[in-house]
Formats: sequence, structure tokens, C-alpha cells
Amino acid sequence: MAQRDYYEVLNVSKSATPEEITKRYRELVMKYHPDLHKNDPGASKKMSEINEAYEVLSDPEKRKQYDVYGAVGEGVGAQGYGQGTNFGGGFGGGDFFGGVEDILRNFGFGGGFGEATVENERISAGSNIEASITISLSEAVLGTEKDVKVTRNDMCSVCHGSGVEPRAGYTTCSTCKGSGVVRKAQRTMFGEFVVQTTCPTCHGEGKIPKEKCHNCVGNGIIKGNHTVQVKIPPGVENGMRVRVRGQGNAGRHGGPPGDLYVFINVIENKTFTRVQDKIYYNAHISVADAVLGTVISVPLIEGNEEKLKIPLGTQSNSELVIRGRGGYAIGARRRGDLIVKIQVDIPISPSSEEVYYFEKLREIYNARRR
Repeated sequence: MAQRDYYEVLNVSKSATPEEITKRYRELVMKYHPDLHKNDPGASKKMSEINEAYEVLSDPEKRKQYDVYGAVGEGVGAQGYGQGTNFGGGFGGGDFFGGVEDILRNFGFGGGFGEATVENERISAGSNIEASITISLSEAVLGTEKDVKVTRNDMCSVCHGSGVEPRAGYTTCSTCKGSGVVRKAQRTMFGEFVVQTTCPTCHGEGKIPKEKCHNCVGNGIIKGNHTVQVKIPPGVENGMRVRVRGQGNAGRHGGPPGDLYVFINVIENKTFTRVQDKIYYNAHISVADAVLGTVISVPLIEGNEEKLKIPLGTQSNSELVIRGRGGYAIGARRRGDLIVKIQVDIPISPSSEEVYYFEKLREIYNARRR
């Protein structure tokens, strides 16, 4: 599915407890299960979306990864999220644990159906926003902190998000008569349901302002420019994104703010090449150093250097390893290795002196082969 905020899908706060997430999931199953809405072609898709969100947020490890990166799975969002919660026969009809009543009983709802209600949604969470930053390879490997400038919706400082002119007050909503909800009866093969939804006029408030706030024109939010400090974890790669919770658009009527998603652009490095948690470096040495061996200085991604012994008789394209000086895999505590690939430089236009000594070496080499 298209990437949506899983907390928004389940309509829970980002600090919701596992119990609250499970409770809300059960309510949404009652509201959207395809067996209860056979005439609604979108019910199956909605239920699939709910299942996917619940699968991630109900798993502590997946939820932790999702909170940081906004995605889960191997490669951080590169893979899918599995098959979702198993409902037996699927959503195309058939026997769902012996019918919808059995499903609801398995979820902890006993007895008949009676009146099904939903939670009065008086507030709405703020939407997510996006930004992008460009970092160096060393910053991507080791992690860093960056200031990111964003423009977002902020809670109005005059009405504090209510949309009402200070001291103007409210009047009772004529649509819902102050209850904040409207009810509609629906008949199904299982009996009659009374579906309760948020009032479209007052959006669940049960009241409407007598006078709109002059600063935000009744919206409760205004545009604002901000600089957000973003922590980039070690091991990020080009195209990944990092989530900064609570730095998105403000919610309406006191609802929680959305999140900021920062997309990462990593500049190519002329010295190093990164492959997962390994870093590769090409070291050029002379023929004499390859034959006799030597010690060279190898630059590190941190900016300093480390000594590396080149054994005698080293061949071109040989790979020598410096342990623990590579990069990080996402979530890993230990660094990978720095792989030093040896390139033996052959003189293109040798001097007369070099020609003399190479001829002597050739004589010696040929004599050894006889």
C-alpha cells in the first residue's frame, strides 16, 4: 500500500501503550471488517491497511524501527511487511473462524451484536512533512547531526488551536445537538447496527465558535518557519529517510503533531567505496614495494590514518583487511572492515636507470627458471 502513518491508520497517539493499540485495532475490526460490509468494495482494502499497521505497531522491535526510520523490514523499508494478521479464510467471504460473531468473540466481545459504536474523534493528528539533506560519506558511515529548515503548520498562539476568537465563546452545534456525533442505523444479515460517526459540522466538538480567531481565521493553525536538529544514525545510505517525531504539522483542536521525514542524499566519495558495512580503498604501491614488502599509511573514513604492513611478494589486486575500520549496518553495534585493495604500479615510461635494473632483474628471474 502507499506509505501512510501507521499511528494515523489506527488513530492512536505515538505514545500509545500496547494495550491501547490492541483495543483500537479491535474497534476498527468491528467497524471495517468485510463480512460486516459486504456492499462496500473498499472495506477489504481498508481492513488490509489496518492489519498492516497493527502488525508493525504491535511488535516491539518493528515498532522501534518504524519510529526511527518510518519503515520496517530488511534494508529498512526495502522489503514488504509480510501477510498481515491472519484471519483464516481471507476477506473474500468464507468461514472466518466460524463467522463474524466468532471473530468478535475471539477478540473479547461476547454475546450478540446489538449497537456498535466508535470512539468520538474530537481531535485530529497533524500530517507529516518531508525535507531532504545532503551529507558526506563519512557522516553517513559514522552518523551526525544536521540542522534542517522546514515550513510547517503551527498551533495558533492566539487561540491555542481552538480557532475561536478569545472570549468570544461557542454556540451549540445544531446538527448533532451538542453530542458531537451522529447516528445511523444499518440492517445486515446479522441484525441491526447503529453506527456512530463524528459530526461533520462541528467535527466532534459539539459546539461551533461564535467568532473565528482573527489570527488564524478559525483554522487553529498558522504557517511557521523552523530549524530542526536531526540526528542521523550511523549506517544510513543514499535514499533512506529518518523520522523526527513530533516535528510535522500541528494537529487540529489540540491533536498531536505529525512527524518530519528527512530524506538522505549521500555524496559520492573519490577515496572510498562503501558496500554495506565494508569500505574499500585502493592503495597504489611500486613494484619494488610489492616484491620486498613495506609499510604504508592508509587513510580512514574518520580523517586520520592507520599503518598497514604490505607482505613481501604481494600481488596486484590483493586485498588486505583492517578490522573494525569499515562502516555500520543499520542497527548494528560493531563496525565492518576496511578492505585495502593493492594496485601495483608498473612504470609507463621507465627511465634509463630503471631499464638497466629491470634488465638485471629479468636476467636473475630467467636464470632461476632454468
